[in-house]
Amino acid sequence: MGVDPQQGARTSTQAAGSQTIATASSTSCASVPSTNPRGRKRKLNKAIAGEDRQVDNDDEQLPAKLKKRKAEKDVDEEKRLRKFRAKAPSTFAAVYERATTQRFYVLSRTLCGTPSCPEMFFELTGSTGNVYNVCIARQPTCDCPHALAGNQCKHTIFILNKVLRAKDEYVYQLALLSSELRELFANAPNPAGEKDGGEKDKNRKAVDGDCPICFEEMQSGTGQEALVWCKAACGQNIHKQCFDMWATTKRQGSGLGSGKVTCPYCRSDWESDEDEVNVASIQRGAPTKEGYVNVADQLGISRRRDYSTYSRFWSGHSRRYWRR
Repeated sequence: MGVDPQQGARTSTQAAGSQTIATASSTSCASVPSTNPRGRKRKLNKAIAGEDRQVDNDDEQLPAKLKKRKAEKDVDEEKRLRKFRAKAPSTFAAVYERATTQRFYVLSRTLCGTPSCPEMFFELTGSTGNVYNVCIARQPTCDCPHALAGNQCKHTIFILNKVLRAKDEYVYQLALLSSELRELFANAPNPAGEKDGGEKDKNRKAVDGDCPICFEEMQSGTGQEALVWCKAACGQNIHKQCFDMWATTKRQGSGLGSGKVTCPYCRSDWESDEDEVNVASIQRGAPTKEGYVNVADQLGISRRRDYSTYSRFWSGHSRRYWRR
């Protein structure tokens, strides 16, 4: 059987084409780099490691900021019960003037609260003899009408400023932190009759002999009855409770508020560091119509209010404010 020349040519052409395609395919595959699974894994691991390092760096920076914020939060962890006052408000000046120019008597003081958050309770007379209760705590309070109306009263300011000798920035605050209370009470001067010796005590006589009022022996030291002494002249010592009674008698015998208290020894005008009177040394007065105990007669002070430090608005205002 003979072979068709045309068919043979087509067969040769197809074979040549197949060989060309095979060669091209081989060449094309050779031009594409081979993909190694292990190489891809190493690159992926490096990329992940780089991202981890970036995340680690971010984490190292973030905790530093968080630690700083946490430290600041720990310092001010205790929240002030009232808004902090960066400076005294304009209304403070008038009340402060009354607190520092009018006369008050501290009848008693009691340290209470806890060591971490101490408080101090005071009984004191207002300028007309009413007895008010002041508590210096995280939010100082007083039961006088002015304070009960939501104001910072002169009695609280008097205790902070003159009795406890608080820093100026504490006096006009409406609330204190526990740390501020600890600092305040730790640095407060001792009550009269319990003061430590110092340069001002150089004129004081030695504690010896009998009290000139009760004629009982005077003794110094812890646990003994408190003493006061004449700072104006002679330097002699007296039982504090006895002197309180002596002073009350002098005031009562000389008229309302006009009597001078003198030394039982030398009769010089008595010089005192604090306006404190022991509550045990005076007779309690009867409650007033406002519900306050009034000891104006016992202390020899006037029940009439002194308006010299009040503005025209206050002196002409409703009489319900006159009891403040």
